[in-house]
Amino acid sequence: MLVFIVALISCVVALPLEKIHEAKEQLDDMQAFLTKLKELSNKYRVDDISLTCALCGIVVNEVAGFIIENKSISEIETLIKADICANLGGGQDICDTLVDFLPLVIQGLENQWSVSAVCVDIKLCDIPFVPHDDPYPMPKYTINLDLPPSQRWTQICSVPQFKQMAGYLYTTITTLLPGTVLEELGQEINDHYFPADYAQEIVGCASQLGVPYGWLALFNLGYEVSDACTSIVAQTTDGKILHARNLDFWDGMGFTDTLKDMALIIDFQKGGKTVFSSATFAGMVGVLSVFKNNAFSATVDTRFYPGGIGQLFYEVIAAIQEKNASLVSFLLREVMENENNFQDALTNLSSDELIADVYYILAGVSANEGAVISRNRTDAADVWILSYPNPGLKLKLIMITGILLHGLIIELTLQIMQ
Repeated sequence: MLVFIVALISCVVALPLEKIHEAKEQLDDMQAFLTKLKELSNKYRVDDISLTCALCGIVVNEVAGFIIENKSISEIETLIKADICANLGGGQDICDTLVDFLPLVIQGLENQWSVSAVCVDIKLCDIPFVPHDDPYPMPKYTINLDLPPSQRWTQICSVPQFKQMAGYLYTTITTLLPGTVLEELGQEINDHYFPADYAQEIVGCASQLGVPYGWLALFNLGYEVSDACTSIVAQTTDGKILHARNLDFWDGMGFTDTLKDMALIIDFQKGGKTVFSSATFAGMVGVLSVFKNNAFSATVDTRFYPGGIGQLFYEVIAAIQEKNASLVSFLLREVMENENNFQDALTNLSSDELIADVYYILAGVSANEGAVISRNRTDAADVWILSYPNPGLKLKLIMITGILLHGLIIELTLQIMQ
């Protein structure tokens, strides 16, 4: 993601070279922070918290390891400043302040307190690290496609919880990445490269959320430059189609629970009737998981490049410069709005140009209407069509996962005796 954004700045925004280097340094700093936060999240199941509390968790966790290694307090101070604080960009001042608490931190850890308890004791966290109850129901809203684009998201993006979570994301990221380079990049992309209706929806939603629309535009690029997710399409011996997905978007990077609190189900309607429904996030104008009643459903999974992620960045940049390619989530929304059957959706998702490689997983309502579309930017590299199971099989299943190395995928046949 870092290389993508920096390279993109040089292509679409007329900024001096030193500004591009500044942006890259900021993004590298943020990557270092998110890596540490992911380690903490995986170890302690940390819920989304304030930046100060997150930094406290990271520092205290590192101190605990240094104590085990019998490091002195002066050695620990040097290591924390060099290995953590120096890599946090806009968060460095907070981190340096945390170093002043080292005697109290060490005392708490020697008393066998948890990392969470130490941070609460020194008043850098309000409450202990406690994860959400899971699962919990998603709220449901309607978007009226008959309204002007700038007004379609007004109800959703003015919901206090969504505003709070969007503000948290914006504050956290801009604390770590001070300056306006990335915001200007997002504005340029939204103003000149996104479809006009979607660009206006982003501007309208951002005004309600209380965040700059340039940042919301970058959020809508998130899936192109991240990696995650698993989808399954299957059918039973009587021809019943099954479609399932797991969306572990940005898992472990400190924003997963924030996105949970921004998750919702939207019915997109025209003339008072639902055209299609989507499980999505407030402010994400494209779609990743969608259902059209009595027609088809579709999900999106990351597709990796055999040549590495650098190839992805080059292709994304080239596509944006050409101005004739779509975000993977934008194309899927267009298909959901305009197509009414499995075959037409399959044709469009296989052929329309994209800015990044992806897997589209498609399911219909009739026997054998299931497919995994392995997409390049310009066309489909391969299309797997779900075939009817042999009489000795109970279920035929195609599974696609976006977290396997080098874009490998699995075709799995479950054989269960009658």
